[in-house]
Amino acid sequence: MTAEDIIADEPHQAPVTGWGTFEAKGIGTLWLEWSDAGLLRLSFEPLSDALADQSAVPAVYAEPLGRYFDGEPEDFAEVPLDLRGTDFQLRVWNALREIPWGQVRTYGGVAQEIHSPRAMRAVGQANHVNPVPVIVPCHRVVEAGHHLGGYGGGIERKQRLLEIEGVRFHEGVVQPGQLELF
Repeated sequence: MTAEDIIADEPHQAPVTGWGTFEAKGIGTLWLEWSDAGLLRLSFEPLSDALADQSAVPAVYAEPLGRYFDGEPEDFAEVPLDLRGTDFQLRVWNALREIPWGQVRTYGGVAQEIHSPRAMRAVGQANHVNPVPVIVPCHRVVEAGHHLGGYGGGIERKQRLLEIEGVRFHEGVVQPGQLELF
């Protein structure tokens, strides 16, 4: 059974319908994959396992990404997503979508927000497997000491994304006034 068969057999999951690339100012090429239900993946690396033909990225994804990388505040609230994960992962990803442009939270703050105060590492793991970074802004989550911490797309990319949003740093530490615990 292929991954395509598994997706097609699950009634709650729409099959992959397309993928394409988007040139992000200051970041480089992004690879996107979508279904009729919404965006499935956004990757900083080529999609080696894409399940559909390449096509132009639909405007519903390209336009908000264009605004974001032009430095315009964008919350991606109108971008349809087809998020697939555990209940815990979905809670984390939904909490990340609530972090405003230009602000950051700690892993512990996100854990508090989703009513799992001891789940800081699990929040970090959910961030690590986030299928749509930038749109589900896992880059806005930092370590308790206000250091950037890790990022699946690379720490330089995380800092660049935060800089686009106006977050200020000094020697890799987020400067005061931009961090809320909740």
